[in-house]
Amino acid sequence: MSMLINSAIVIGALLTLFALEFSLVLEYIFAPRSRKNALCSRYEQYGAKLLFGLFRIFRGFNVDIRNPRKLHIPKHCLVIANHQSLLDIIVLIYMLGFERMPRFVAKKELQFGIPLVSFTLRKGGHCLIKRRGAPIDTMRSISKMARSCKLEQASLVIFPEGTRSRDGRLGVFHAAGVRKILETEAIPVAAIAIDGGWRVATLRDFLRRFGKEPYVVEIVEIYEAPRGKHEIARVLDDAHKKIGMSLETMRSLI
Repeated sequence: MSMLINSAIVIGALLTLFALEFSLVLEYIFAPRSRKNALCSRYEQYGAKLLFGLFRIFRGFNVDIRNPRKLHIPKHCLVIANHQSLLDIIVLIYMLGFERMPRFVAKKELQFGIPLVSFTLRKGGHCLIKRRGAPIDTMRSISKMARSCKLEQASLVIFPEGTRSRDGRLGVFHAAGVRKILETEAIPVAAIAIDGGWRVATLRDFLRRFGKEPYVVEIVEIYEAPRGKHEIARVLDDAHKKIGMSLETMRSLI
């Protein structure tokens, strides 16, 4: 029965995303170029809110957003987070809200195949990079997105691990992408810990386990804009440490 309910949720989610994408494409065609990225951001928010509403109604799923120190995420900043599943992107869109217009550094394989998500990743000012692409091309793409976000005062989101964790363990943080963004513009950095997505990362696990596993997001630190290579490295190292500690605390309470 649980798998049947979750299968129905998947079908409902896909239909919802297809409908939103159809509406977005119609608006996008006639929108002025200056409004296209913001339009995509608005539809990303619609999609995230509708999906989580669907999840709550049918499975009682809820994202537990924790902010024990009452930290405020700046409107224009760089968000760094650990990465466990595709759902992380939707969760962060939902959490950061339209006012921050989050733009993601994501793998290029996501540019097709996912209704609404793929379209907005391609057309909404995000940065899509090849997993094994030339480093110089990757840095150029990240720099281009950073310059665009500077002009539009949008926030950037990067997963410094570079790939999803299959078992929930925190991987090594890579500095190159973070450094390129902060060299383009020195902005505050928000460190966020996410846990739970790895348990439902595949379609098989989603059908079997969704709604039964906790999904927790915690704002662990806000850093003032780091300047220079050494300060950026210090912030990244500290964020890795604090995200790791947060994940351990989350799991000890389950």
